[in-house]
Amino acid sequence: MTLASSLRSQWESFGLATGLRGATLAVGMALLLTGCGQGQNTSSSAPAKSSKPAASATVTPAPASTPAELPAQSPAAATSTAQAQQAAAAAQAKLATMSVADLLNAAREAYVQHRLVSPAGDNAMEYYEAVLAKDPNNQVAKDALRETFPFGVPDVEKAISQNNFDEAGREIDVLSKADPTNYTLTLLRSKLDAQKKLQARQQQEAQLKVQKAAELVAAQQAAAAKAAAEKEAAAKSTSQQAAAAKTAPPKPATPPPAPKPVGETRAAKVLVAAAPSYPLQAARNQTSGYAVVEFTVSASGAVEDPHIVDSSPRRVFDSAAIQAVTRSKFDPALKDGQPVSSVLRRRIDFKFGG
Repeated sequence: MTLASSLRSQWESFGLATGLRGATLAVGMALLLTGCGQGQNTSSSAPAKSSKPAASATVTPAPASTPAELPAQSPAAATSTAQAQQAAAAAQAKLATMSVADLLNAAREAYVQHRLVSPAGDNAMEYYEAVLAKDPNNQVAKDALRETFPFGVPDVEKAISQNNFDEAGREIDVLSKADPTNYTLTLLRSKLDAQKKLQARQQQEAQLKVQKAAELVAAQQAAAAKAAAEKEAAAKSTSQQAAAAKTAPPKPATPPPAPKPVGETRAAKVLVAAAPSYPLQAARNQTSGYAVVEFTVSASGAVEDPHIVDSSPRRVFDSAAIQAVTRSKFDPALKDGQPVSSVLRRRIDFKFGG
């Protein structure tokens, strides 16, 4: 029995007025299902081993390194987490007070408005899960959860990409209650963990950049003080030599010093090329393509202003390519032996199954 037919069978008991409203919602849900993608697999679980080829990219993987530790949670973040937990508890208490009929009506409304896994306590999947908590054999809720599961996955991926880790974890928990053995949950948890580690590395790199800037200022101040002292000593020496020249015979002119040799000049070098992560949606659709990233390698070797200048398909692999470039390590370009900033371009290919 499909979701639409199950919902229609439940709505018929509410009379003519409710039936008309239900028909309107059914049309809205049908259009929503069409817009989310035809032919998408709606199975409640995925096999542990797939016969499809594994997705891969042509960039050489980076050497293994020790994962970065996550930064300590700030007081503001802890307060926000506590508030979110309180809100979730209140939402669960609200669901517990609703009848099965009220929960089904609320679930239909949330589905039409595409509130599939969020906000907490007011989304289709939590309403259907609350129905099963009260009526474990409710077939309408079972069918709805199975068919809604794949359409909630993009919302979780969006929360992860926006670094909204608490919300992403909550949404994954909602999906796991509907289908705890679905392999998609493993992929989502891995992506969430990777994004957390990436943010931790970026924060550490930002702190290191601030520290290096402070050290550079201190070195410049020390150099300026040394130059001033040398200038004062040179002026004193010049005055002493002038006084001695008045009494001493003139000395022959000394030849000018030989010019200093010019240092090396070269372009920036790649030290560690980070392997890009294959986008989950692209892997699911067996999509291949590429993205060309333009970025600046500063004099300190840091990657700055990475942006896409060309890609195919558009925007499918942009984020993964930028993240790969950001995680890569470079040796800055040299001009006369001195490190300078330079602009580079890198093309990153994504080939499904190869």
